[in-house]
Amino acid sequence: MSVTYVFEATVVKYTRNRIVIYPPKEYQEKLRKHHGKKVKVIVVIEPE
Repeated sequence: MSVTYVFEATVVKYTRNRIVIYPPKEYQEKLRKHHGKKVKVIVVIEPE
């Protein structure tokens, strides 16, 4: 069974060719239990 979370996130760091996406506080605990697992990510950038 898959679990889906939908939220807006912020790109907070870019170092050594790595990007970090920071989820909102209310999702951090939910995502913590999946630490270390491979996940599928869809990123949508809306025009400003």
